[in-house]
Amino acid sequence: MRAGPDVVIHSYAKTTIACVALVALFLRCALLSLRWLPQVLGVLAATFSLLVALGAALFAGAGVVVLARAGRAALGKRDLFLELNRSREPAAIKAAVAARPTRARRWLARRLLGHDLLVGDLVEVKTWAEIQATLDGQGCLQQLPFMPEMVNLCGQRAYIFRCAHRLFDYRKTRRMRHMKGAVLLVGAVCDGASHGGCEAACHTIWKADWLRRVASNNTSAMTSVLAPNSQALNCDTVLWCVTIGPRYTCQLTKLHDASQPIGAWRVDNFLRPLISGNVAPAAFAVGWLTHLFNELQQLRGGVDFPAFDVSEPNNTSTYEARFTAGDQVVVRLSAQIRATLNDQMLNRGLYFEPDMLKHCSQRYRVQAEVGRLIDIVSGEMLTMKTPAYLLHGVHFSGERQQFNAQCEPLYWRAVWLKHDVD
Repeated sequence: MRAGPDVVIHSYAKTTIACVALVALFLRCALLSLRWLPQVLGVLAATFSLLVALGAALFAGAGVVVLARAGRAALGKRDLFLELNRSREPAAIKAAVAARPTRARRWLARRLLGHDLLVGDLVEVKTWAEIQATLDGQGCLQQLPFMPEMVNLCGQRAYIFRCAHRLFDYRKTRRMRHMKGAVLLVGAVCDGASHGGCEAACHTIWKADWLRRVASNNTSAMTSVLAPNSQALNCDTVLWCVTIGPRYTCQLTKLHDASQPIGAWRVDNFLRPLISGNVAPAAFAVGWLTHLFNELQQLRGGVDFPAFDVSEPNNTSTYEARFTAGDQVVVRLSAQIRATLNDQMLNRGLYFEPDMLKHCSQRYRVQAEVGRLIDIVSGEMLTMKTPAYLLHGVHFSGERQQFNAQCEPLYWRAVWLKHDVD
């Protein structure tokens, strides 16, 4: 929503104070009910009042969390959700000493995720012959393609980055869907070599049947996907996933066929991010409290979090610098970015995802320039008239979609960035 910084903070504070007032009011109602009403009626009224007070206290706590997040953003500090979920970033996963998940957690994972691989597990990609044996005549396992770009990683080792159970279906339904038995690996990103040089840099999706877990005490082998397998592999049978001509198919264009509808308000949907390890417990709590607060804000017509600052920007210049891989950049202030967007939050056709507001004022390194992308809906190769940029380590957090596990890269226009001169 559009709002200036004072309006945003005032809206959050107003809701939080109202919730605190409700807590005090209904706690007093509970005491008065027990004192002045007949015994049975008094107990019922007091119980109801306490439940309302408890709910109001939950929303008040959510308001405090959102105010803290807004305060950090105003000071140019890293977003609280990202900070609390730092242990789930690739570098942290590779550097961490592997903790042994309990048997109960792996048992739950098998039932909720369709496999017992958890974030941080060290795995080995099976040989091409083993993987080929799992594929059907179309080169798929449960309708998920095994792409040519993945073949050279056979025999390599990597850490589990995310359990890819909750995904967004861009192609057909534009709703969240569940994929059983799938994970992402640290460092396993599609280079588009067999898809017309697509530069989307999507994480490849791996079925658990294509991987084997490595014992945590085996530390002598390579522990990350850093180099392709130099062994010559005959992968002609998986080249089906590339349509020669103007249209391409890949894992994302087939995501709808390889996934199932996800039921709303099911306990297993709530538990999967925690059981899998996709989200740290503290970040999980912050994410859900923020979601609840935003629901309340929408009911009363308040401002959601995160929100753009649309006060007059300090610099309204539309000059776009060119960046190269390795350049140090700073993400501009939200007011400056909002000035470059139309009412649909687009800049020359590129959408500014609200999740990107978490990165305003933060410093990053440019990973690559993006000019060619496969349209997920049509399969056509698109060439950007104005290039976008990838920032190293910056991807969609998934928080806004109840912990979507895709970890898609975020695309940045040059006008949203500036060279870091400090």
